[in-house]
Amino acid sequence: APKVMVIGCAASRVPIEIVFDQGLGDVFVCRNAGNQCGDTVAGTVDYALNHLGIKLVVVMGHQGCGAVKAARLPVELIMKEPPKLRKLLLDMKDSLAYCEDTLANIMDANARDRESVIANALGQVKKVVAEQNVLEKVTKGDVLVVAAFYEITSGIVDFIELPTLSAFRASSKPLPSIKSS
Repeated sequence: APKVMVIGCAASRVPIEIVFDQGLGDVFVCRNAGNQCGDTVAGTVDYALNHLGIKLVVVMGHQGCGAVKAARLPVELIMKEPPKLRKLLLDMKDSLAYCEDTLANIMDANARDRESVIANALGQVKKVVAEQNVLEKVTKGDVLVVAAFYEITSGIVDFIELPTLSAFRASSKPLPSIKSS
């Protein structure tokens, strides 16, 4: 049975089992555009924790994520998308709002894209941990939820240092700003 769950992007360039050199059945994988954590994914996390005994949840973004790039577009352009995609992108845009000023000040496009993907992964970790069932398990130390960034060009996965648990509690407090590289 798998011991880890990875919430990753649907991009075909990010085959989770290959990235982590794992076989079939070794990783419980949930993939969608931009590694989003909405209600369906939250239910999948609950299943993983409560029925599979998963102890580690990784929210992994990747280099060059088109969904994250699209979420950073002006709202006027996002509003032209089909309804379901529009909702996905607006939800992601909300997750990035806490650091938009910082992201806008990063002049190097590759660095800005990387930090945007990391910020999205952190925002999605916040959503996962905000679920009461998950928060209780994290608070007890039974489960760990982390963010990661997969660099496609090198094959390296960076695990992201998270702010304290209190920053992830279900509240309206924004996450701290990320620092530019």
